[in-house]
Amino acid sequence: MRAATILAASLLTTVLTATTADATPSDALCGSGPLEILLTNDDGFDSTGIRALSTGLVAAGHRVTLAAPARNASGSSMGFSWSEIAVRQVSADPPVYAVDATPATVVVLAATSLYPAGRRPDLVVSGINHGPNDGALLMLSGTVGAAIAGTLLLDPPVPGIAVNAGRLNAAEPWDSPAHLAQFDAVAAHLARLIGASRGWFCERGRVVWTRTVLNVNYPALAPGQWRGTVLAGQDSASDLQFDFEATADGKYKPKPLRSDPPAMRGSDRDGLARGYVTVTPLGAAIVDDTAATGTPARALTRRLRDL
Repeated sequence: MRAATILAASLLTTVLTATTADATPSDALCGSGPLEILLTNDDGFDSTGIRALSTGLVAAGHRVTLAAPARNASGSSMGFSWSEIAVRQVSADPPVYAVDATPATVVVLAATSLYPAGRRPDLVVSGINHGPNDGALLMLSGTVGAAIAGTLLLDPPVPGIAVNAGRLNAAEPWDSPAHLAQFDAVAAHLARLIGASRGWFCERGRVVWTRTVLNVNYPALAPGQWRGTVLAGQDSASDLQFDFEATADGKYKPKPLRSDPPAMRGSDRDGLARGYVTVTPLGAAIVDDTAATGTPARALTRRLRDL
């Protein structure tokens, strides 16, 4: 088996055993009717991607509550806001809230305080992110962090889906006609993907994989050019590195650097490069399976023995 295939198998094992026995999540995912979807992102409540996704999910018959950061919060991972939080309701039908907090905080606040009494989300959907979230970059992603927050910080946990789209043309803004068409296609496909995958979270009519997020990446290709949808492992590398530039006032400004490290076969980066929509199951556990067992683990045990 190739490294990414082993990674995918290990990841699925880890994710599928991370369930909760004492909480009772909604079982609407196990049926075929409308879902209560909490829609969020890290690009802001009025971004092009989240507006397209909201329209697509409502058109598919789901009940959508949109609650997202009041401003761009990209790269915030699972950072949490501890101060008082301002919330502004932008519209009532469907409900849209601009929340002055990180994406992870928004999810918890919305699910616990903005839903009417007696209602709660069946699924957290985060996106459409303006750009991919694949490989090691997942650790920084506010889009992914928001979806994982629902599985960690809500009781009972709410599974999630993170949605990301590669940029067609770096010279065009995200609201250009080409990108608008891309986001509409992604939203329509994601609605179908929810229909096809929702039962996967269940066994015998009950939601059991409550601490699972499906991270979905769409390649930087125009609608109609995707080659299909595949399950993929998470690559261990990223095409994004950083340097810092000193400014005239003695501060430092981050400078993103793009690279192109080789992708592991069967990984999300590999699938995207070959034109596929990739689906990667994620859990909250951050475990290096290559170092936690076998010879590396024994070597570390020896080094710790006399401490």
